[in-house]
Amino acid sequence: MKALVYCYKSSVLNNWLGLALAGIMTRPLTCPPLTAETFPYARLAEVDLVYIALHGTPKARVLLGDAEIPALDVEGILAGPRLRDGTVVILEGCYGAKTPFPRAFIERGATAVISSGKRTWDKLRSLGPAGRLGSVMVRALLHGASPEAAAPEGWEVLM
Repeated sequence: MKALVYCYKSSVLNNWLGLALAGIMTRPLTCPPLTAETFPYARLAEVDLVYIALHGTPKARVLLGDAEIPALDVEGILAGPRLRDGTVVILEGCYGAKTPFPRAFIERGATAVISSGKRTWDKLRSLGPAGRLGSVMVRALLHGASPEAAAPEGWEVLM
């Protein structure tokens, strides 16, 4: 499974660790230095798993990186490429399910989007609760679980 990971820069270590423990070895993209304007939206079409760990708020059309830098724009997703068949998106950040991002990813061809409608918590230098849940979800998907089966209790799955 080819993955694209995008997170706020201060969380790069715990996101890399969580995905490595799940069996995905990839270098996360981070904000900064990337921003909503410089994010390579075309790369979303090259992967089977999109894992996003950015700051969100209910109804946000932009997810944020460190220092509240705009990191990902829903308009960029909608204007971006069609995703591969079978692509699963995990929005690990706060309130992902309460934003327009799940519908935008579905509109661009994602098979499923797993996201939380609540605050999620992580740690900067170790694997916190959100990172552990992310690792468990990715491991389950790699072992053939459906998105519904991989989603933690209380998380939402849009298909």
